[in-house]
Amino acid sequence: MNAHRACDDFHRTSERVRPLTRRQVLGWGVGGGMSLYLAKAMPIQRVLEAAAADAAAAPHAPVLVSVFMPGGLDLLDTLVPLHDYGRYADLRPKLKVGNAAQLGGTGLGVNPSLTQGVGGGIKGLYDRGKIGFLPGIDYSNPDLSHFHSRHFWETGLITDRDTPGWLGRWLDRSGNRDNPLQGVSMGYGLSAVMRSGHAPVAAVASPGDAGFWIRGVWGDAYDAAMKAYGRMGHGHGGGEAIGAAREAARLAKQVADRLEPYAERDGVDPLASSVPYPEGSDFGQRLRYLAAMISKPLGIRVANVEAEGDFDTHDNQSDLTEILADVSQCLAAFQADLEARGVADRTLTFVWSEFGRRPEENDSGTDHGAGGIAWVQGNRALAGVHSDYPDLHSLDREDNLKVTIDFRRVYSSLLEQHLGTEAGAVIPRAGKFGRVQLVR
Repeated sequence: MNAHRACDDFHRTSERVRPLTRRQVLGWGVGGGMSLYLAKAMPIQRVLEAAAADAAAAPHAPVLVSVFMPGGLDLLDTLVPLHDYGRYADLRPKLKVGNAAQLGGTGLGVNPSLTQGVGGGIKGLYDRGKIGFLPGIDYSNPDLSHFHSRHFWETGLITDRDTPGWLGRWLDRSGNRDNPLQGVSMGYGLSAVMRSGHAPVAAVASPGDAGFWIRGVWGDAYDAAMKAYGRMGHGHGGGEAIGAAREAARLAKQVADRLEPYAERDGVDPLASSVPYPEGSDFGQRLRYLAAMISKPLGIRVANVEAEGDFDTHDNQSDLTEILADVSQCLAAFQADLEARGVADRTLTFVWSEFGRRPEENDSGTDHGAGGIAWVQGNRALAGVHSDYPDLHSLDREDNLKVTIDFRRVYSSLLEQHLGTEAGAVIPRAGKFGRVQLVR
């Protein structure tokens, strides 16, 4: 959606980070359903046993879900400054949102698209005390490059060094060496947020499809192929290369067999939800899979999901209406699904984008800017607006919004208030960022 309109920086960044399939990959191609990272020394047959043991050891352990909206989501048209609507309208005479849904007592309103979905969408969640907004979020002296800003947010470090992601570092400290499903990226490649130094993690596109298959082969031919494949994994001799291929065959088949219970059989989907998700939305499908997996004994502690659509609205920003509608519908369904599955009290969702947009419109859109928007969502989320809305009359030297809260302050707060980890163990110099109350 909108991909053809995005800037070259966005295209290059998207290609650079999607998907991250480096030499840590072990199980690529197991039905296209699952890949394991940093797990080479782990017997694959122990994946689900380790996950079950992890879950049994801490059945009520908190889960943090990171949701990324790629391209730079605009603050002003998402969380509309009704308290200063005249100035907003001057900056955006053509783009201004005229029918924002008011958030009582805040002087703000949400884009009407955010009222769509189960229970009134994002607006409904806010009204029920399950959303905490963070307007003006960014970092000091913002770099308006997609590549750099995304890297900073993914790692929690303002550096160009190649380094593990901030949730990967948390797993290195608080995770274990046995369960790759403790940290999952919902997609075909590992999110940089989840990259770790030594803790095993996984990328899961579709747990129900993580059975073994061969394109264009089925029936008796498939059965014969599987028998041959099984024999291939139990032979001997043939040198180092043949031995490596045989081991890969054996491990891949074992992963497929282990995940078979999650596959649909005779029209019965073991991961089915009682909550309707938007039809045809890949974002919604990934969230549905994630909600189901959190409810299973897999020991998931952190996860990352990337939203559909292109939020890099240099032109035709009116299309933001459709993109935000999908966000609202999918995230509202996800929250309702977590509640229906009985895991909402321990799952917190953090929604973010790499930067915001300029306050002043161009011809039909907005260019890269500072001071974006993020929010926390869930039963444990402290409801309200937790940072100052940028002053539209006091812009920075580049005529951008001034940053009112550093994203590392938010990370530090989530680590301590939800995951129960001293932030300095994950975010360098965490003490200087302070904290903001996000969890009740």
